[in-house]
Amino acid sequence: MNQQWILHVENFAKIERADVKIAPLMCFVGDNNSGKSYLMSLLWGILTLGKDIFPKVPSEAKTYKKCEAWLLENINKNITIPEKIMDLYITWFNELLTNNKKILLKRIFNYDVCADKIEITGYTRKKKVEIRWEKTGERYSVTETYIKFPNQNGYDRDQFLRMNAYICWNLLMEGIAAPLFTPVVKGRRMGEPVYLPASRTGFMLTYSQLIENSLQASFAPASSENNGALTLPYIDFLQLIIKFESKEKMSKRNKWAADYIEEQMTGGKIRVKKEMVPVINYIPKGTEKELPLYVSSSIVAEVSPLLLLFKSDINFKTLIIEEPEAHLHPELQQRMARLIINLVNRKIPVWITTHSDTILQHVNNMLKLGKHPLVNGLMEEYHYFQEDLLSGDDVMMYQFIPCGSERTRLERLECGKYGFIVPTFNDALEKMVQEVYAFQED
Repeated sequence: MNQQWILHVENFAKIERADVKIAPLMCFVGDNNSGKSYLMSLLWGILTLGKDIFPKVPSEAKTYKKCEAWLLENINKNITIPEKIMDLYITWFNELLTNNKKILLKRIFNYDVCADKIEITGYTRKKKVEIRWEKTGERYSVTETYIKFPNQNGYDRDQFLRMNAYICWNLLMEGIAAPLFTPVVKGRRMGEPVYLPASRTGFMLTYSQLIENSLQASFAPASSENNGALTLPYIDFLQLIIKFESKEKMSKRNKWAADYIEEQMTGGKIRVKKEMVPVINYIPKGTEKELPLYVSSSIVAEVSPLLLLFKSDINFKTLIIEEPEAHLHPELQQRMARLIINLVNRKIPVWITTHSDTILQHVNNMLKLGKHPLVNGLMEEYHYFQEDLLSGDDVMMYQFIPCGSERTRLERLECGKYGFIVPTFNDALEKMVQEVYAFQED
């Protein structure tokens, strides 16, 4: 991730205030019903739907006209974007967020969810970004260090709007979301983030029955009569399942992840038959017998969405997982944490909500191991590799704190000498330890 920014919200659902600084690995912890899924869904929605808030015709808004004037002044010139101009584009995006906030929230949640404020603050970049013009080019393109446009003799205001929107979107989302003008392939844009909801096991066992009813209902506007509607991240997850197509040749990253899950977690493979809807079966290691998911172990149904994701041809840039520990024994929770860290080190940002002290302890262990003076010897002894280690700069940990009646706020946890200390876990564990001592007989 070359860019960093903070999502600031006020009075959003039950969250009084939150400031989320994005990072390659981001963890939300807190009590049940504290707002973790709401905030993660909002992040997913901005990455997925944020491209739709740009105007369709040139705007007369003051901030946009300043962006337009700067681009006109530098047309056909290779130039590094100054920080004050980057801030100008972020201001424009925030104005669009404010103007489209109600519609955006309704699309994400399929329900009237309120928020007093949603905005992007604290924007910074590790590398400078340059605007380049290519005489022989025909398309817009982007990398970490430049945004490239075709060079031509004249431009109209519609073209300026497209270029300004492209600059703005890529300053914010390059590397974590789909490009602005990406065609839809099999129902999704290449690069869009993937959201794996907490109830994915239930979906995996019932998706064929849900398709005709829940999925169709979910595309309809929410109303008092539309009780079967789902939020958009859940719809996207269902679409991911039903549009699965196996990829004959996987990338090295995807093959590593699929092999790791099948060898270290499920103890077998999944096979997908493409019929009206995909039929997903499990093949235990050492046999050729195919078992339907509903008679397989819960670990298979829980982890199969990840296998589908890596075995498919779906291109995604960010992975969001609610409760990756669900249905997993502590040893498998540790292996899930190892998978997540490896994905982060393979340039896939992973954002999770979790109640697992095992997962967070493994995160802390890998942070400590990476700084240990005997790191090489310890890695060899405990069978870890460079991809298993973590840097504190790549991790953000947040806890939801109660503040008044049915309200919460977000608190950023600091990474100390021993990693992250998570009060919500420590308080519960301390209470149980006290009971252990109190209930022991002399």
